[in-house]
Amino acid sequence: MNWRNKARLAKAISLLPDGISSSAYYFMQRRFGGLRSASPDDHLQGAVTIVESIRRHGRELRGGETFLELGTGRSLALPIALWLCGASRIITVDRNPYLKSELVFEELSYSRNQQETLKRVFSPYNQERLFNERFESLTKFKGGLTDLLSLLNVCYLAPVDAAHLDLPSESVDFHFSFGVIEHVDSRLLDGIFFESRRVLKHDGLAVHYATLADLFSGIDHSISPVNFLQFSQEEWDSIAGNRYMYHNRMRVDDLRGLFERTGFRILELRAKVHPESLRLIVSGEMPLDARFQRKSPEINASQHVWLCAAPALYSVRSLS
Repeated sequence: MNWRNKARLAKAISLLPDGISSSAYYFMQRRFGGLRSASPDDHLQGAVTIVESIRRHGRELRGGETFLELGTGRSLALPIALWLCGASRIITVDRNPYLKSELVFEELSYSRNQQETLKRVFSPYNQERLFNERFESLTKFKGGLTDLLSLLNVCYLAPVDAAHLDLPSESVDFHFSFGVIEHVDSRLLDGIFFESRRVLKHDGLAVHYATLADLFSGIDHSISPVNFLQFSQEEWDSIAGNRYMYHNRMRVDDLRGLFERTGFRILELRAKVHPESLRLIVSGEMPLDARFQRKSPEINASQHVWLCAAPALYSVRSLS
């Protein structure tokens, strides 16, 4: 599908009244888009990566830790995967109540039918007794969404303003997200991460994954992952400034600055540069808007990033 046509369609649907708009977009995604089939593989692997990052920085899941997820979305793949890895309690919050029971149970069915695949994804944990007990209880689970949330010890809160949470200070061990930060208006992110700094324990960790590529390049292969860097902010807002296709176009350096000014110390930042995007930028074939011309080609060509941070006053174990 041509990316501009996709943008026009998403914009038109976003202008409908709220209830109709969200239902219409969900229908389109289920019929023609990325929700046609339930495949939680990316989120399952993401959960494993989050736990690996936690362990690299000197923390273990010994029981009793609280996870806080920013941006639940439409399914529970990430909380389920973290629960399998040993998470005790997960609070997941979203600005919009998008969670869909049918997607949750389709992904659960996928997990039942792909047990060998899942055990490979969870290979660092599939020999542990807790993992196997939980995996068995998940495959045998019968009940509704409320029952599943109870099994997982997941508290789902939506709609909620993530910049103003009804949680005590220093009550959360791990703050995390997967493919969410890039979809939040950059003007709101400082408030969200000041709040995450407040609710994190002094030895807590923030682990976040962000997609830095133009999402339209996933549906229209004629454009590159850096296609959206050529537009001014005004032009980009007119093309994709709606709730369904919004991308703040933050780059790696912007994310680093976000965490540092909201009271975090960066422990680990792993960005993947897209080779063809880098070539297009270095050669000048991809013109850049003034906002991005001051950044290095590698920063602009980064496709995604994993970032782990701790409250600034917390001294962490050195990675040797």
